[in-house]
Amino acid sequence: MTEDPPRSASLPPGYDDEDPYEGEDLTTYPDWWRANVEEFREHGMRPYRPPRLADGTLSPPVVADLREVFGVDVRFRAKNPQSGGSWALVVDGVDVTTIEHRRHGDGYTVYDLSETELREAVRAAAED
Repeated sequence: MTEDPPRSASLPPGYDDEDPYEGEDLTTYPDWWRANVEEFREHGMRPYRPPRLADGTLSPPVVADLREVFGVDVRFRAKNPQSGGSWALVVDGVDVTTIEHRRHGDGYTVYDLSETELREAVRAAAED
């Protein structure tokens, strides 16, 4: 399967071919999703598209679940904000593992680990 090429970096801020939420009832979306859609709009950014894990799972609800289950802070953080720079999975302020990420042609981030791998990494970090 071939993915679409990434969007051009030369496009102006807020530009998008289409608004995926046009005509949508945002009250049907989870609170975290709706809040991000509204914040992106307020700042004139491209429409919010939630990040995903390598297996296609939306990452925000998994991260929220892990925070609740283990009582830890879980974040994906750029260690080097340059294009292609390294990222890390961070649990309670400690780098757990370096992760690869990429931008999908549809405008969302994909973190290169599955839901199972993420849950295991956070569980192991929380037990240390």
